[in-house]
Amino acid sequence: MTQPVVVAQGVNLHLKSGGAPLHILKDVGLTLAAGEVTAVVGPSGSGKTSLLMVLAGLERPSGGSISVAGESLDGLNEDKLALFRRRHLGILFQSFHLIPSLTALENVALTLEIANPARAWKEIRAEAERALADVGLDNRLGHLPSALSGGEQQRVALARAVVGKPRLLLADEPTGNLDQDTGHRIIALMFALARERDMAILLITHDPSLAARADRQLRMDQGRLSILTPEPA
Repeated sequence: MTQPVVVAQGVNLHLKSGGAPLHILKDVGLTLAAGEVTAVVGPSGSGKTSLLMVLAGLERPSGGSISVAGESLDGLNEDKLALFRRRHLGILFQSFHLIPSLTALENVALTLEIANPARAWKEIRAEAERALADVGLDNRLGHLPSALSGGEQQRVALARAVVGKPRLLLADEPTGNLDQDTGHRIIALMFALARERDMAILLITHDPSLAARADRQLRMDQGRLSILTPEPA
């Protein structure tokens, strides 16, 4: 049996707001398989983004355990967490977060340069070009973000998120700044990449029609995660 990409058990997160303690995540358990797309729905403030933050190692849980791609996040220092993210993780946000002064190609290549500064530019360029071709932007390599539509900018962001071949892609409302048709095309592209690359995706969305296209739907409510549709057989 293939090892799950993500295993989270008994995850709790406590934060303080104005001096008062808040229990953000409550005994969350989650398993994600390779190639599986899981959608998380729920009201604002229910803990969905906090779940992504702890899975990415950007927020330390108050209790429980998390492993991604067989690597436990428990006790890793900041340097090792940064290395973990470079090796195993891609993140896609509602805002595209592209660097405005860099072309589409340069925005994607930068991820590879940071991961391995000693790598030859010829190799980096070729890999970045392939990633942009995979999202249908091989004819927009030299364009700045200001010359791209919202959908094109999100496709550049998707190429940047997956160019390092992550085992896990975390997507936080990735279609929130797009019209419905463009958003659905981005989701279809993301799901196809998951299957092709055997990559697990955790998708946060407020759009029920997008969530329904995932392999499995979960609901976050007041920090607790529950199953809306079961894991595929």
